[in-house]
Amino acid sequence: MSALTGAPTANDTTATATFLRRGLLALATLTIVGIAVELYTEHHWEQPTQLIAWVALIVLAVAIGLLVRAGQGWRVRVAQLLALVVVASAVLGIWEHIEANHDAGPFDRRYAATWERLSAPDQWWLAARKVVGPSPPLAPGALAEANLAVLLATAGHPALRARTTPRR
Repeated sequence: MSALTGAPTANDTTATATFLRRGLLALATLTIVGIAVELYTEHHWEQPTQLIAWVALIVLAVAIGLLVRAGQGWRVRVAQLLALVVVASAVLGIWEHIEANHDAGPFDRRYAATWERLSAPDQWWLAARKVVGPSPPLAPGALAEANLAVLLATAGHPALRARTTPRR
């Protein structure tokens, strides 16, 4: 802060942005570790589609690694691209979990007798809330949250503002 005006200086702003960027990356890293532990305890590798979550965690970890050492704009852009790919896998995971719950609906002890009489929106609502079925739709949502942290860490990144000399 400037001693005369009390206003933040450019160095203060840069330090704060760096601190927040590192915090977001740490949050994303902790989320990845938590998701990996959860996937491991759930044996989330028994079907080929379940491996998508593991690949997504690795890809997101690579994106974080690129941002930790992002002195060049291309590293930030690649990290953004990787994070967007993982967002797509998170959305797919949310859908897969809801669909698996919906498919399990007729076998749920509370709804077996009435499942077919429920409206389709009611069935899907029960599946999305995991009232029926074994699959937690919020688990891939945590992956989306980690992606959001990575993407926010790229916002206004100094490596993207660096001037490059034009080619002749």
